[in-house]
Amino acid sequence: MARMLPWQYQHRGSSRASSPNRVVANLDEEEAQRRTSLDVDDVRTKSPDVVLREAYVSAMDIAVERPLPLASKPPTNFAVVLPGLYRSAYPEAADFPFMRTLHLKTIVTLVEKELPDGFQQFIQANRITHQIFDMAGTKKAVIPIKTMQSILSVVNDRKNYPLLVHCNQGRHRTGCVIGVLRKINEWDTASIVQEYTKFAEPKVRDTDVEYLTDFKPSDIRGTTSMSSRVPYVLRTMYGMAMLVSFTLYVWVYSSTRLLLLSTA
Repeated sequence: MARMLPWQYQHRGSSRASSPNRVVANLDEEEAQRRTSLDVDDVRTKSPDVVLREAYVSAMDIAVERPLPLASKPPTNFAVVLPGLYRSAYPEAADFPFMRTLHLKTIVTLVEKELPDGFQQFIQANRITHQIFDMAGTKKAVIPIKTMQSILSVVNDRKNYPLLVHCNQGRHRTGCVIGVLRKINEWDTASIVQEYTKFAEPKVRDTDVEYLTDFKPSDIRGTTSMSSRVPYVLRTMYGMAMLVSFTLYVWVYSSTRLLLLSTA
């Protein structure tokens, strides 16, 4: 019998040792194939709605783990008030790319101060009408009816849309304007205060809430309709004059007929 060299013992030993590894590897492959087969069968037996929903959740999980970078960002406290009407804090240069997508026609600024760098150039380049109102917050003074009327004459006119209304933080002054607009559009007070609070937190002002709660749309309607009352008054006076004329005509005609009959 030939004598085996030491390296041959080692080779045989390693070959024997690797045999269990090959068995485990074969088992792993079989398990993987079995699981793949089960997954395929599972997909085949699931309804399309379930498959799509699971795929959506997976895609959503990936997006949460690795969010895609946005090309632009909206201003702070940005929101859609109505179709074509937006609210926000004071826009910054980083917000301009997003604001271009709104195709704004009008910007209403509720605070009078020096314009930030690039803001005037942005307005001019995009041919935006800029209306500035020096509106004091309720913390400092009561908002005059005429001031609110002037602001609403712009904000509530759809000819000026798309329109963005803003103050410094998009909370208090903007919240009061939007709240009054909601009241004119017959929102209930609870919903108005809830919307105001959503944007004003964590600095909700009791004076703002009181202002919105006590505000009466008739105050705005009374002042804004002063000029519109003239046609109505004229129509009323014209109607009364026609009624009086018709009454006189009937009276004269009747008197004449009676006179003719009595002399016949």
